[in-house]
Amino acid sequence: MPDSKMHDASARPAPAAPPQAVWILLLGALGAVYWAMHWAEFYHRWREDLRVYALAVGTWLRGGNPYSSVMAPLYFLYPPAFLYLAKLIGYVTPAGWGGNAYTVLHVVATIALPLVLARFFFPRPWLGPLFALLLFFGSPRFTGLLALLDLNIASTAYCLAFVAAIPGLKRNNWWWFYGAILLVASVKITFLALLLLPLLAGRRQWLRSIGCGAAVTAVNLIEKMLTPELYAGYQWSLKQGIVGEGTYGFGVFGIVEAYGYKLHLPLPLTAYAAAGLVSLMVLGMMVAMRRRLDAAPEAGRALNWVWLSMVVAAIMMMNPRQLDYDADIALFAGYMLWVYGLGTRRLLPLAVVLFLPSLAVPYVVKALHLHGMYGTLEVLAGFGLAYWRLWRETGAVDRGLAATYAGLGAREPGVVARG
Repeated sequence: MPDSKMHDASARPAPAAPPQAVWILLLGALGAVYWAMHWAEFYHRWREDLRVYALAVGTWLRGGNPYSSVMAPLYFLYPPAFLYLAKLIGYVTPAGWGGNAYTVLHVVATIALPLVLARFFFPRPWLGPLFALLLFFGSPRFTGLLALLDLNIASTAYCLAFVAAIPGLKRNNWWWFYGAILLVASVKITFLALLLLPLLAGRRQWLRSIGCGAAVTAVNLIEKMLTPELYAGYQWSLKQGIVGEGTYGFGVFGIVEAYGYKLHLPLPLTAYAAAGLVSLMVLGMMVAMRRRLDAAPEAGRALNWVWLSMVVAAIMMMNPRQLDYDADIALFAGYMLWVYGLGTRRLLPLAVVLFLPSLAVPYVVKALHLHGMYGTLEVLAGFGLAYWRLWRETGAVDRGLAATYAGLGAREPGVVARG
């Protein structure tokens, strides 16, 4: 039985949303704070990844090697499929406008990404568009702003994948999603982790998900057979740009790889083992929770936004090489899990409390590529807290309280509403 405090909390009204002008002022203040702290590196970060893409594609079109070390330490880390896709885009855009077209597409997609997540994945009465933008771009360490500035293709790819998943969430129609994953994972293999979305949020999608993964694998094999020199250069570039530079990201793999040498651990074997263990634990926990929700359908409908927040966070945590454009999504989902896990109505103060410690990370963590480890630990903690509460509440539903929980949520942010 849930305790009386939980019933009392559910009776509280939902927090009143501030006026739109307040959100606009907060977004402006966020930009001003970032500019004051990082103005010296702003122009260095702006379109940083686009410069790598442009140089690699231009070199290839002129008959050169796109995988050379001319951009070191920023290597071109994409397979030949990226080059041919870029060439196709060049055909359909006016001469000299490819970079500008990509910049506009990236900015629109990155701004649309939190709006799509807020509307279809984390729908809450208090999560309006401006609050979603504030949470996304004002995430710890400004990961959303960094992703916006760098122009990495990942943000556009994530937006495409999550938009394509909407029919799956609504009608269990995942064909558009599989098509999007075939495209984006052929360019960036880590997007295969998104196939967990139909497996955990859809029904009877195992064979289709496996088929999509096999199709991506086939694309890589075909590339290797048809363009052996380019593919060999791609593999060399991956080794130089990730292994040689030690840019494993700031997920579990990256954290263990960076700090394991201090404990005299065998690397990267230990990093693989740690990341694999965490991924298996998260996956096992998600499968167990899915079965628990399936056994209590009323709870499954009532707690749907919590479950989707957990699915998105799990996908990002299982990414072997998490960077800014992955972390901004993980932190957005992690914030939703913190709200639910704590059952709090103090939404803005919670965002501030989660954000402020990240500003001190550069003074504590000296490795530049590990400054995002705070966000990884924050998401892991939020995931664990929300999982614990969800397990308790679904257990209460199993004991005959489905109707009680199905009626909550519209009145209190820590407990979800039907649908």
